[in-house]
Amino acid sequence: MAVDVGADEIGSRRLRGLRDLLHRAIGRMASSNGGFALTVSRTAGYPEILCGFETQADADALVGLARARPTDRFPGFATQRVFDLDTATQAALGAGLMSDGEIDQR
Repeated sequence: MAVDVGADEIGSRRLRGLRDLLHRAIGRMASSNGGFALTVSRTAGYPEILCGFETQADADALVGLARARPTDRFPGFATQRVFDLDTATQAALGAGLMSDGEIDQR
């Protein structure tokens, strides 16, 4: 799963903050059986936060939360989704952390 964060974010404190927010939110919602990994990639010419999941259920949970859409930009992966980590999604993730994992998906 890729999270588009904008070309102006390369190396920024904001990008690291978005990665950390996403890591904490996924950690809260991930199943106890599945691991996950996040990394920042710039291979597309702009920064993206790439997420990999051990279980499909955990990936599906983030897809639902972020309203991720299908993409074919990453050959070799069974499922591929992308979403923008915009202000509304950031707020939903942050609210979920403050409300003990109950994320408002409005």
